[in-house]
Amino acid sequence: MNQKHIDSGRWVHTLSGIIRSAGDPLHDYGSQRLDDTCVRVTIVARTRWIMLLLILLYALFAALSYKLSTVGFCFSIQQTSFLALTVVFVVIYNAVLCSKCPHLKRVPYLIHIQIALDLIFVTTLIHFTGGVVSWFWPVYLLVTIESAFLFDDKRDVWLIGTLGATFYGALLAVESFHILPHVEMPFINASLHKEFLFQLLMWCWVAGMNATVAFVAAFMMDTIRRDNRRVKEGEEALLSFISSANDLIFSCNPNGRILYANQMFQDLLHIEIDNPRAQSLFDLVEGDPRELLASLIESIALGGQPEHLDVTFKPAGELPVEVEMSLSTSHRDGDSVVVWGVCRDITERKKAQNELYVMAHHDILTGLPNRILLLDRLHQAKSLANRMHENFALLFLDLDRFKIINDTLGHSVGDELLRLVAARLKRTLRESDTVARIGGDEFIILLLNVDKHAVGQLADKILKSLVLPFNLRDHELFVTTSIGICMYPDNDQDTESMMKKADVAMYHAKALGRNNFQFYDEQMDLNASRRFVISNSLRRGLEHDEFRLYYQPKIDVLTGQIVAVEALVRWEHPELGLLSPLEFIQLAEENGLIMQLGEWVLREACLQNMRWQREGVASIRVAVNLSGYQLQHQSLMTVVGLVLKETGMSPDHLEFEITESVVMQNPDFAVSILTQISALGIHISIDDFGTGYSSLAHLKRFSVNTLKIDKSFVNEVSINGTDAAIATAIIAMGNSLNLNVIAEGVETQAQYDFLKKNNCGQVQGFFFSRPLPSDDIIKVLQQNVLDVRQSTLQV
Repeated sequence: MNQKHIDSGRWVHTLSGIIRSAGDPLHDYGSQRLDDTCVRVTIVARTRWIMLLLILLYALFAALSYKLSTVGFCFSIQQTSFLALTVVFVVIYNAVLCSKCPHLKRVPYLIHIQIALDLIFVTTLIHFTGGVVSWFWPVYLLVTIESAFLFDDKRDVWLIGTLGATFYGALLAVESFHILPHVEMPFINASLHKEFLFQLLMWCWVAGMNATVAFVAAFMMDTIRRDNRRVKEGEEALLSFISSANDLIFSCNPNGRILYANQMFQDLLHIEIDNPRAQSLFDLVEGDPRELLASLIESIALGGQPEHLDVTFKPAGELPVEVEMSLSTSHRDGDSVVVWGVCRDITERKKAQNELYVMAHHDILTGLPNRILLLDRLHQAKSLANRMHENFALLFLDLDRFKIINDTLGHSVGDELLRLVAARLKRTLRESDTVARIGGDEFIILLLNVDKHAVGQLADKILKSLVLPFNLRDHELFVTTSIGICMYPDNDQDTESMMKKADVAMYHAKALGRNNFQFYDEQMDLNASRRFVISNSLRRGLEHDEFRLYYQPKIDVLTGQIVAVEALVRWEHPELGLLSPLEFIQLAEENGLIMQLGEWVLREACLQNMRWQREGVASIRVAVNLSGYQLQHQSLMTVVGLVLKETGMSPDHLEFEITESVVMQNPDFAVSILTQISALGIHISIDDFGTGYSSLAHLKRFSVNTLKIDKSFVNEVSINGTDAAIATAIIAMGNSLNLNVIAEGVETQAQYDFLKKNNCGQVQGFFFSRPLPSDDIIKVLQQNVLDVRQSTLQV
């Protein structure tokens, strides 16, 4: 039920109430605006009911008073009948105007006719109540005031004032000329009806009062109308502004019923104000915020302070709309409290904030948590572990030789590989675990509620998952990782210290050959200090010629002859003593000194070989280890060619040993560079074979001469069936591909006998000789020549 129907049930409407309700944006008051003819006619008609009632009461009171007085009832039957008929006529047309005004609105001069009927009614009333001596002439003034309210034009009001005076004058005239007999009234001197001067003065008085009232009423109503128009224009401008505002504006009652909503509110939330089923504000909000909103609206309606809150509207079948809402109230006399809300759509802002949060707390490349979010989760894990008396582990992962892929295939391929690694790590871990990227190829994993055994199993699972090939952009890439592990609270209780200790453990894993995991222990801190000293003095060691080459012979199984030596670099550190390559090669790679060191090793090995040849000791091949960073460096071939030219050594007397994991990290690139090396006549040996997951398909593509069985398979080859089977398979595969097969790490007679029995071509290890400096290895070479000659003579 709209406001129009509610208000129509009221018998009396005040002018202030109508004006106050005009232009109200909360309801449809179309039929009650002052600029509407029917509104004004209806108001006047209702006012006329009051006037008729008062006249009727007065007439009854007067009649009763006359009847009880000595005068007696003085109205004749004709008088009473005409008065009654006039009143009935007024009641009828007044009722018609009240109920049928919208239909009568099309009648020309409807208001003029209404006023004219009123003047006729007043004139009739005056005539039957004494004419010139009637007390009812002030009713003309009421009609004039009615006309001032009904007519917009002041001239029409003045016309009605004149018309009222004219009607009154005409009545006096027709009574003076006895056209209509005057009505005698008690207490009145009858001679007054014959006194022209009295009649003239009465007419002048009534006409003057009518004119004065017409002028004043017209002026006052004109002022009221101007003020009303200004108010209306202001309200319309405000309503237009509200309706077209980009903000969502609404009003509702304390129960949440929407009374008004601007266009933006309706369009964005798809509601219809006229549909009672879609008018509840709370229906647009789901969950706990609905209860909070209802509580706030109730509090504000009871006089609470304006509130601000964020709300998510969820219109049916639409995307959620995030808004920032401000609530306030408005009070009107006699009306209930209305709660107003102004909502600003902050969906995009919230989205931007969420995106900024994600950017601030996640790695842009992989989408994994970054250091900031990781530290927050570490603090949460620490609090949870303390409360629940549980452990958690921190794993520091660093991809092995990732820089090679970046430098050879480009950073775009490297970035894509990092994304694939991140995805594989997430699939390997539990949902409760956290994997974060903290920069470059470094990842940190947080494992909750685990013991040391479970951490070891999961770390092994990670290693196994990452060694599987990654296929991207027509490349098949192999990567491994080194993992350092720190346990809470066993190793430390400070999260920052835990990250440092996990990092230390990771470097220890790299020092042990990469592709493994290590738990932190305190001894590693000493190793970390040692690494720092070594790293800082690498360049000085190169500049001061502190590096030395040691040589370990390679023995032909059938003849027992030394056919080659492997050049192994050592560092005579002035403070730390003799250092093995495991302690400084990785640091040289990280410091960018590996090319300078590798060039020195290559040149020194070639020079030493040429000295042996000139001394007539032997014509053997010298093997030099080539790191992954050297293999991918663009100047490698240039350096090799320059060293061979400067030393004068034949390429056939040079052999490069490259680990299988380096070759398999980027097989396509390895094929290209190995082909160039082989084209020079240099022999190529795949070192640590059996650990890099290569296949026959890859071996066919590589221009290699030798497969070097990793010592991990040789250590127990005589007692472990699995190692024996692997070694046997590698030897058989190498022989079938016409490749030389050499086993390193041979330390016992049993190992040697097994390898010889299974047709392994060459062996190398402590069983024959430890790595020796050049002055000592020459004696081993000379003795081997003598032994071989003696063996030949005996045969």
